[in-house]
Amino acid sequence: MSEAATKLVSVDAISAVTKTPVWTGTLSNPGCIPHKELATWADLVVVAPATAGFVGRCAHGISNDLPVSVVMSTDAPVVIAPAFSEQALRKRSVQRNLELLEEDGYIVVPSRIGTCAHTGEDSPGAMADLGTILDASVSALKRAPQTRTS
Repeated sequence: MSEAATKLVSVDAISAVTKTPVWTGTLSNPGCIPHKELATWADLVVVAPATAGFVGRCAHGISNDLPVSVVMSTDAPVVIAPAFSEQALRKRSVQRNLELLEEDGYIVVPSRIGTCAHTGEDSPGAMADLGTILDASVSALKRAPQTRTS
């Protein structure tokens, strides 16, 4: 989880719901390099919701936190579901970052008109619905080379 995500929902809540440990920061598990371990473990990486900051860091290779470091280090398919304010979505720099991600082979699930988490109002920058993200994820897994034996 990113630092921003931990401000929205507690690590303990996510761990309880998923029944798995939650990785945060960069030193969550002494004795390993978390981003490398997670990047090689994953068959698929899904980032939902992805903020404009996250998208920009990924587009430009700025891996200054655990989630971006995992994305930068994995050979697994990466699905990114952005969620932006309407104002951010209109910025050419944000559109350019999304285009860069697609050019680099990431699967970007387009945002939709829906409730903006920041304002509570309808916005064209709302994250895609979960069914659409799931469909993109399944499609990405089907296209991915099958190199794992376990």
